[in-house]
Amino acid sequence: MENVANLAGIGVATVYRRFNRKDNLVQQAIRYEAEQLLSAVEQQVTGLGTVEEALTEGFVTFLREAHRRPLIRGIGDGNVVVGLPMIAQGGGMLIEIGREFAAHIIEGFQAKGELPEFDAKPIAEIFARVGHSVLLAPDGLISFDDPYTAGRVVRECLMPAIAAQAAAAGGAASGGAS
Repeated sequence: MENVANLAGIGVATVYRRFNRKDNLVQQAIRYEAEQLLSAVEQQVTGLGTVEEALTEGFVTFLREAHRRPLIRGIGDGNVVVGLPMIAQGGGMLIEIGREFAAHIIEGFQAKGELPEFDAKPIAEIFARVGHSVLLAPDGLISFDDPYTAGRVVRECLMPAIAAQAAAAGGAASGGAS
């Protein structure tokens, strides 16, 4: 807390008034970084023509931008020890933020009539959980440094789930006729 106060040029008491515990400060810092990261992703996906392009580019941009942010990158590297327990919790705020963001992209394509109506949140949560996993363990087949593999994961693993939901919703909308 003293380091934060010094960096901000304010007194420690002021930091404690705003954030009564170090965990609260870390949580807000992580939330801020996550929101900034998703803002960068949103700029990249705005105007892309298909849901596959938007979700693929969004996922690749998410990984690239996460890697560029020292606070987020430090969590996966084990350098942000205080934040690690918050990120590691399965139902954490980052999964929620990521789920809502991915659902927003899918729902945008639904609103334009390019995807049928279905509940986008379960699929969006898969996107968020995969991204969360890469944050926690960046050294694997899906990594910050390999946009090609990250794109393949979206195209070959996640897009089929969306296609299945779309097909099921389309079948339900047409009375189940093929």
